[in-house]
Amino acid sequence: MVSLSLKVVMVSDYKFSTVCGVIGMLIGFAAFLFNYHMIDTSLPGYELLVAPAMLLLSFFSEETYFTPKMILFLLGQFCGYFLLAYILRKLIKKT
Repeated sequence: MVSLSLKVVMVSDYKFSTVCGVIGMLIGFAAFLFNYHMIDTSLPGYELLVAPAMLLLSFFSEETYFTPKMILFLLGQFCGYFLLAYILRKLIKKT
């Protein structure tokens, strides 16, 4: 019985983190589109919102084509927000 409830808790952590990761991808994509189309204005906090994506992209050349860069950008956003949500959820449950 205890192991069953533990598995349910683990799955809910993964589901919650996955939802946060997808929301992070949407936030990053929206921030990217805003900065891409608004040449005169920069989104306040852009560097903070897309920090996971920028960290992943820092390992690649600027000469990389746009499509692979965008895929890496979204992958970095998902992984960053997923890990942040998962770690915070585990820390909150421990206390």
